[in-house]
Amino acid sequence: MSELGTRLKEARIAKGYSLDDLQSVTKIQKRYLTGIEEGNYSMMPGAFYVRAFIKQYAEAVGLNSDELLEQHKSEVPEKAKEDVRPIAASTPSRRQTFARSSSSGLGEVMPKIIVALFIVVILGVVWFFYQQLATNDPAEEVAEDGGVPYEEPANSGDEKAPATEEEPAEEEPAKEEEPAEEKPEVTLEEAGTEGATTTFIFTGPAERELKIEASGASWVSATDQNRKELMKPARNMQKGDSETVDLTDVSQVRVRIGSTPNVKLTLNDQLVEYKKNATNPQNIIIKFEDAE
Repeated sequence: MSELGTRLKEARIAKGYSLDDLQSVTKIQKRYLTGIEEGNYSMMPGAFYVRAFIKQYAEAVGLNSDELLEQHKSEVPEKAKEDVRPIAASTPSRRQTFARSSSSGLGEVMPKIIVALFIVVILGVVWFFYQQLATNDPAEEVAEDGGVPYEEPANSGDEKAPATEEEPAEEEPAKEEEPAEEKPEVTLEEAGTEGATTTFIFTGPAERELKIEASGASWVSATDQNRKELMKPARNMQKGDSETVDLTDVSQVRVRIGSTPNVKLTLNDQLVEYKKNATNPQNIIIKFEDAE
């Protein structure tokens, strides 16, 4: 095992990552990660991929990739330099010159033809609508109908309509106010801590949302009671990242956090207050109970 591979492996173990976890974060195949730790670069596709994979590995476990490569440059294969051969300039033939001049002339004329066709189409559309308006003149239709005859109202002159007594309106019975629906009580209590796992009990509505906010780099995953991933996919969150997970149809959620001081959890606007540990990953389990 090389000194570079040893440093990377120790940093991975300190973060609490397995090779499977690191494969999910970096998207690098597990066999290549093993080869990097053992200093076996022969299985890699090429020198470029060796350096690229080492940089991704180092950044995922919190190491400075450029500084690491510089310190161990004797262990890492150099990138192959590609020979750049000048392309001999060739004199265009008479046929090529004629083709270029023809295409150039056509290119200058074609925009003018397109503009002329566009103007013709617009004039045709305007003429069509003008003919439609001329044939459907509303003034002629009114003249043909002869207008609407005026009728005098039945009660004209000094005659006044007899006053009618207004019947008192029936009072409507007062509507009984419906009692306001009581919102279910919401509680979030810590049930206990065992090793790196802290369990909470949430009592409240069936509609639940968990908001995950990162104030720094940390690997985060969320699974339900059947170990099904709720974040697609589990990822290495950076400062300013946030994600909202719908927990309406689950009975339990398990959140695994690589660096707990950099992650804030909020469940239905309630802060999940768990113990922070900067060196070891933590598991936060929240079990749900519907309020009566």
